Amino acid sequence: MNSESHISPSPQNFDPSLLIGEASIDREHGELFSQLNRLIEQPHAQPESEAFLDILIRLGEQISAHFHSEEQIIRSCGMPDHEVDQHIRAHTEILEQYFEMNFALMKGNTPHRSEFLLMVRRWIVEHLVLHDLKLTAYLPASN
Repeated sequence: MNSESHISPSPQNFDPSLLIGEASIDREHGELFSQLNRLIEQPHAQPESEAFLDILIRLGEQISAHFHSEEQIIRSCGMPDHEVDQHIRAHTEILEQYFEMNFALMKGNTPHRSEFLLMVRRWIVEHLVLHDLKLTAYLPASN
């Protein structure tokens, strides 16, 4: 591995450019960013530590609940079926990665902390930018 693979991501700001305009979903996104930042801001907590695992468990619960809420909205907002399917597939892939990571942790195959954080960042930040922001085109405009 090169030295860059051991660099942890910096805390992620949940700024107004990331709002989709659905209050419940925007709140959930903010909570997911908070959990990611809790992981980032504990540089000495390794993936096998109790503190790290506690946040990971909470993050998994939040991601699962968030995807459920979001899928209800994307199925009813008028988004074309192929975009709905693509979005739900992305949710499924993230959940599969989450479960694979937990299984690896149980087996003692712990990824380096920075690799783990980058994966969680992709689940939250990149998913929001690549998929969730597309919802703004289908949701009623906020007043």
